[in-house]
This record gives sequence, structure tokens and C-alpha cells, in this order.
Amino acid sequence: MLDIVSKTIAKHNMIQKSERVLVGLSGGADSVSLLLCLLKLGYNVSACHINHQLRGEESLRDEQFCIDFCKKLGVPLEVHKLDVSGYCKTNSCSVEEGARTLRYEIFAQSGFEKIATAHTLSDCIETTVFNLARGTGLKGLCSIPPIRGNIIRPLIDCTRSDIEEFLLQEKQSYVTDSTNLETEYSRNKIRLKVIPILGELNTSLFKTYKNTLANLKNDEDYLELQLAKLLDSACVSGGYNAEILSQAHPALANRAIAEILSENNISVGYERILSIAKLLKNGGKINLRDNIFAVCNDGLLQIKVIEATAETTDYSVEVVFENEYAFFDKNVSFEIIDYSGGYENVNKKLANICCDYDKIIGKVFLRNRKDSDKITLCNRRFTSSVKKLFNSSVPLENRHKVAILEDNEGIIFIEGFGCAERVKIDENTRHILICKVS
Repeated sequence: MLDIVSKTIAKHNMIQKSERVLVGLSGGADSVSLLLCLLKLGYNVSACHINHQLRGEESLRDEQFCIDFCKKLGVPLEVHKLDVSGYCKTNSCSVEEGARTLRYEIFAQSGFEKIATAHTLSDCIETTVFNLARGTGLKGLCSIPPIRGNIIRPLIDCTRSDIEEFLLQEKQSYVTDSTNLETEYSRNKIRLKVIPILGELNTSLFKTYKNTLANLKNDEDYLELQLAKLLDSACVSGGYNAEILSQAHPALANRAIAEILSENNISVGYERILSIAKLLKNGGKINLRDNIFAVCNDGLLQIKVIEATAETTDYSVEVVFENEYAFFDKNVSFEIIDYSGGYENVNKKLANICCDYDKIIGKVFLRNRKDSDKITLCNRRFTSSVKKLFNSSVPLENRHKVAILEDNEGIIFIEGFGCAERVKIDENTRHILICKVS
């Protein structure tokens, strides 16, 4: 195993002999092996044990083991006790997420040139399966990187079997976290149930996975290089050239959007990235979180802070019915269908989302409301102020995000309220326009 670790360090240029290395030491088999390997390879190491105080007496046992282990080896050790439970309650996050955040904050403040963590090839395949199960892209399939900043992972090419064999040879004990044996945790379920089954299907599982991982990382590296070129060419004063981004292959365009959001400390799901990609061609804006929006106007994509008020009325785009439109935090699409008879049933079931296509006059625009808007809704004998309609049923903060369609004669459709009387479906209707807001 020493040979594997030595080659991994050299391949990725992880550590120089002159650098000080802090090893994250839990007391488990992986971290104990990591500390022993780096010592045997002649590196200047210290250790850091973090007591998350989540497992009562067992946590105290692990802490004492690390103290005794480092004393025996003559390795400097720092111990940190963390209130993970309290942090998670305050910050509304999972225990796993909270523990990781606090742990890496301590690492960042340590002052060491390199921080070594004990992630293994087994951890990598578990992470790949986990990411695949919940949905991911190429980056997620690439799993845990060997290096991230000053964080290094010298055991990244070692399997759990390699580690167990190494500790047996060294006659070195370690502690076991009892929660690692509980299958109600997703990662444990993957480790204890899924990976063994995959191993039955492929007896060379880890070798095959390692080769696959290398191929994936090569592809990822290439795409990252192309991404850098795309962002460099698209970057202009005040934002990014929407045309350049939209003309790129979706694999790059979507990455570029994700990177632009990341630069602004914003993380969104894949569907929202696709919605922003549509902005590049159609214009408009999408709410990302709170009062932060992705805005595309006049060929310029920007991430902007916009105070959301009821008086926001700056969205308007001419509609091509074959297209789908990103409208704030929603998508608006249209379908035109042939129709004959049974209009009474249509009125009852679909009045809120459809109208008579052939009654539309001139160009159609998708927009949000104006103060002067009025509409005579389907099957009503009076004209209503849109402002009054909204006041009675739409929260103030959402009024500027209600989708409105208008033709050359005025408003024909309002999201949540239905179509205008003059475009309602009747016995003469032959084509129906369905307006879908999602």
C-alpha cells in the first residue's frame, strides 16, 4: 500500500517534503492508515481530531484513541470539540452537512500548507453511485477529486481492502464508528448493500471503476478547458454576451451558466439552468433566490439584485407559439390543437388555460401587469381592473410574476384567471390555444 500512496502523491504532485501536512484523524481505519503511511514516507505530519459530540461515550472513546495513538507515534495532535447539533439547528442543515462545514472551517484556519483527508477509492465509487442515484452531471460522476485547493487525498487510489490488509500487517488497531453499520443512512446502504452486489457482477469492479473514472476525468478536464475559453470570449462589460453563450453546445452553455451562478455564490438545480439557457434566446428574467435574478436584455446576461415590488412591469416579449419562455421563476409554453364540438365541457374544465386561437388579433406578447390593465373575463358581463383582481387573490410579492398575454386588441389571458370573453371557446371554435404555466 505504501507504494500505491507514494505513486498517487507523485502523480498529482500532492506534497513536497518541506511542507507541513495536517492529517484529519478520526481514529477509523482509513485515517489511521493515512497517518502511518505519510509518516513512513517521511513527511512532516501533524494530526487533527474533531469530536463532533454526536455519539456520546463512543465519541469520547474515539478522541482518547487518537490522543494515545499520536502520543505513541510522537505526532503533534490538536483536538477540537464541536457543537454540530446546535449548528445544524441554527443553520437549518443536515448533521452530515453541518459537520462537514465546521470540519473544513477548522482545516482552513489551521495554517498548514496541506490538509490530508483519508478519502479512498471505495469512497469514490460510493459517492459516484450516490450522485447517480439522486441525479448528477459529469462532475458528479467524477466523484471526489484527488486535490482541491490545499486539500489532498493520498489514499484516493486505495480500496478498503488495501487498508485493512495494511493495518493487519502493521498490527495496528483502530476504532469503528457504530453508525457506519446502520443501513438507514444512504451512504451506508450503498457501502453495505449496493457495492457488494456490483462486486458480484464484476469481480474486477474497482479496477474497472478506476479506469472509467480516469476517462471521465479526462473528459471533465477537456470540458473545463473549453469552458474557460467560452467564458473568456463571452465576458463583456457588465455581464456576458448572450448570443455567444447560446450558440455554444449545450454541454458548454449549461456549464457556463452554472459557473456564472457559482461566481455569484448561487446554486440551482438542472431545470433552472435550462430555464436560464432559454433566457439567452428569448430574453426576460428569472428569480434565482430572494431578490436575485438572472436577467437577459439586449443580448446581455446579468445576475442582478432587483427589489421585487408589485410595480415591477419590465418584462415583455413577442410570442412565437412554438417556443417556451422563461418567465421569472416559471416557464410558459403554448399548444395549438384542432377542435370540434363539446365546447361546454372545455369551458368547464379548461377555461383557465385555453382560448379560441382564431379570435386572436395580430401579434401576441407575453408580459407582466401594468397599472392600467383591464379585462372582461370569460362569461362575465363586466370589465375588471387587473389591479383589483390581483389585490383580492394574489400576494403582493407575486403580482409582478403573473403571466399575461395580450394581442393587438388588449389582454386575452391572465394566469390563474383565464381568458377574455372575446376569445372564449364557443360552438364555432376550430382551434384552441392552450397556455401552460409551470
